[in-house]
Amino acid sequence: MKLMDRVAAGLDQLGKKAAQAIDESKLRMEIAGVRRRKDHAARDLGYLAYRQSKGEALAEGDTELQIRRIAAAEEEIAKLEAELAKVRAGTAAAAPDAPPTAPDAGAPTA
Repeated sequence: MKLMDRVAAGLDQLGKKAAQAIDESKLRMEIAGVRRRKDHAARDLGYLAYRQSKGEALAEGDTELQIRRIAAAEEEIAKLEAELAKVRAGTAAAAPDAPPTAPDAGAPTA
């Protein structure tokens, strides 16, 4: 009976480690996606600065929108990295099913 208990405990521990690895991978993928969004916003901000330097009039609020997108992405990255640290420490139960989204829907791309 002790052998079966040890096997069951080993399988349980293996299952927990596998779930933790999956949770870590999901969070890393979410972080990569948010970093990509941040990079796109920074690129768009750069295009706006270039267009402005050439004398082109920009729509009011374009630069502020890109700055807000970058700031929102940075906040989201910080939250996801904190959650990843919890998962790595084994204190988080699971990764969230739906990642929070930054308010960049409909943002203009230059």
